Amino acid sequence: MEKTELKRIVDANDWLWEKWWPTLLELSPEQTHQKVGGSFDSVFATAAHMVGAETVWLERLQHNPEATFPPTPAEMQGLREHWQQLAARRQQWLTTADPEAKITYRFTGGTASNSVAEIVLHFTSHAHFHRGQLASQLRLLGLQPPSVHYIGFFRL
Repeated sequence: MEKTELKRIVDANDWLWEKWWPTLLELSPEQTHQKVGGSFDSVFATAAHMVGAETVWLERLQHNPEATFPPTPAEMQGLREHWQQLAARRQQWLTTADPEAKITYRFTGGTASNSVAEIVLHFTSHAHFHRGQLASQLRLLGLQPPSVHYIGFFRL
């Protein structure tokens, strides 16, 4: 994978987040934390997991093999602010990222090594998976999720 392709994949992931944040921020505190089921029981818990996972992967990409989930803010606005800082740090990291570089890190199953490109593909597909869960959770709350898809970024 070329460096420009790597950046476009990350940019598409960030674009999708920007399309989702207005809907997430419009939720009342009750809707945000209401237990509706899924891998994570609320919209907030799902979004917090997504942001936390992207944070861990960026830390690993920046050669912190011991990275762990950061503390979770108490509300959605705080989560968005954390994500904005993460996205800015990730964009800075992309300026020097080598898609073929190997990254070694620890995870619950042991130690692994993957290329930067493989990790980027993983964390973006992880986010896609959980966006589908967010869409279901919003529907269970009687709300409409954003109608936005990954391919939409590339159609711009």
